[in-house]
Amino acid sequence: MKIYKTILYTLLLFLIISYTEIQSFASPNGKIEYNYILFDYSKLNFQKIKNDADKNFNMFLNAKNETDKRNYLDLATSKYYILTKVDYSRIEPYIQLGRIYDYTNHPRLAKENFSKAINIEANNAFANFYFGEFYFKRRDYKRALKYYKVAYNNGFNNTFDINYRLAVIHEKFADLVNSKKYYEISNSIKPDNKIQEKIQLLNELNYDKSEYYHIIRE
Repeated sequence: MKIYKTILYTLLLFLIISYTEIQSFASPNGKIEYNYILFDYSKLNFQKIKNDADKNFNMFLNAKNETDKRNYLDLATSKYYILTKVDYSRIEPYIQLGRIYDYTNHPRLAKENFSKAINIEANNAFANFYFGEFYFKRRDYKRALKYYKVAYNNGFNNTFDINYRLAVIHEKFADLVNSKKYYEISNSIKPDNKIQEKIQLLNELNYDKSEYYHIIRE
């Protein structure tokens, strides 16, 4: 039901935006060319709408009140949806819609938008990272690793989050050599006592003679 409300809100917002844009295209005799401009998304300012969408999305991430979070998210969703109509070749709104549907636990819609983003730009670091996040949250580590690797090789190699995720995934796969490597990189980016303890454990571990090999897969 909430998704349908968001879609209705999106259409209402579009009509408001369109009305504002229409005023700039009035004919000399004062008449408004409704049929000509009402659904001409190309007349909308992509960057302005994107700035508003990003602002609302960031406010959603930082808001503490649930009502505020919902309102900011609805605004962001509607604006990103409009951006897909303004220029369907731009990757940014599909990434953000994928993240929103992931946050709101609509996996089919999240996957659909992440896939659209990657179809536009297969090696985009942001699209692949957030698609990796989608699968990581759902413990589908094999697919998560696939997308994280693309992100890692296209500019995300110096970020804490992806190195930490790769360390965890390799540990789950009992590839402790690579797990230790990524934990060490993570710790060099953002020193953390728990990560340092993990590195020490891996250094001391004779895992083929312990239960650890099986425990980490649970």
